[in-house]
Amino acid sequence: MIRTIRATAVVLAMVLVAAACARSSNTGANAKPIDLYAAEPALSDVQGLLGDASWWPGPPSFGVRPLDSASMPFQERFHVIQRYVHIGTAETFDVEFTLWDSTATATTQMTNIQSAYGTSASGPSVGDQALYYGSQTATAAPFETVTFVRLGRVVTTMTLSRKDAFPSVSALGRIAGKVVARLKDVLAGKVHANPLPSSDGALLPPPGPDLTLLGSVRLPVETVVVMLGFASPETLAGLLRSDNVNSIVFGDYALDNDTHMEVRAGVLDFSSTQNASDWIGTLRGTAAVDPSGIATFYDDASGQYFSVFTAGARGAIMVCRSTSSVEAASRSCEAPLSRVAPAWQLNLGA
Repeated sequence: MIRTIRATAVVLAMVLVAAACARSSNTGANAKPIDLYAAEPALSDVQGLLGDASWWPGPPSFGVRPLDSASMPFQERFHVIQRYVHIGTAETFDVEFTLWDSTATATTQMTNIQSAYGTSASGPSVGDQALYYGSQTATAAPFETVTFVRLGRVVTTMTLSRKDAFPSVSALGRIAGKVVARLKDVLAGKVHANPLPSSDGALLPPPGPDLTLLGSVRLPVETVVVMLGFASPETLAGLLRSDNVNSIVFGDYALDNDTHMEVRAGVLDFSSTQNASDWIGTLRGTAAVDPSGIATFYDDASGQYFSVFTAGARGAIMVCRSTSSVEAASRSCEAPLSRVAPAWQLNLGA
């Protein structure tokens, strides 16, 4: 089964809600990962479409080889996923753009989806082809819908999990229309990506034999709170913003000795060395530190490995996780994190 379908984690007994077709000249032939990241919906749009300001962005994933290359189809060029969470609930909204090697291949993916999940009913017309599905799961946000839209050789997968009821087909169409409209603007050259400035990129882990950089961006500080899974996200985000820590320099990496593992790295600039030390200290909790003040540990609750430290007024975080949301991180994370963290700390202190 194609990776796009598998990534949605939707059971075969899905409830069909609609489908549609249209035409477009945008193909995405020359799109780069940063372009598709720029096509991700603005947070204000997500909050407007889904109802309130409690929707926060999570960290993006840049599905660029070698990440998960063993399971990535040969015809797939890359994919980019942006995640959003509804604070105070288990509700989530994920938008994944996948660029295929041709329009014909992308069309085949849509055909495969229909073959797996059944013939679609009519519905809102979005992009070149649109499919809408839904299923009820056994989670705290059990009403899951998945919308697939093809625009040229880009297939967009929008997965929305709600706690109360399925959204209407028209609501799904509005969401899909907003997301794909921005994608169209990117592919048409009307919206341009902003690569991370070299001065920011220099703050990320230095190149070495353990990690391969997939993508890097500057993100709002709420992202780090979502990424780390804090129990009191609003309180902790407020503490960061009260210290004028409004953003994080973020890098997404493949772990070279196990490309099924993804490493997320981020740097926060605090107003003082003490504030940086206090915040990182709260994050690491009772985890032991080495003589350089670096703590590397496994978190049972999230199934992820962490490495955290300070360098002056900067706080640095690395998270090693599986590319599968239902699988814990491998112990292959341990040795690379223990090597990268000291080199990174030295680089930040230079």
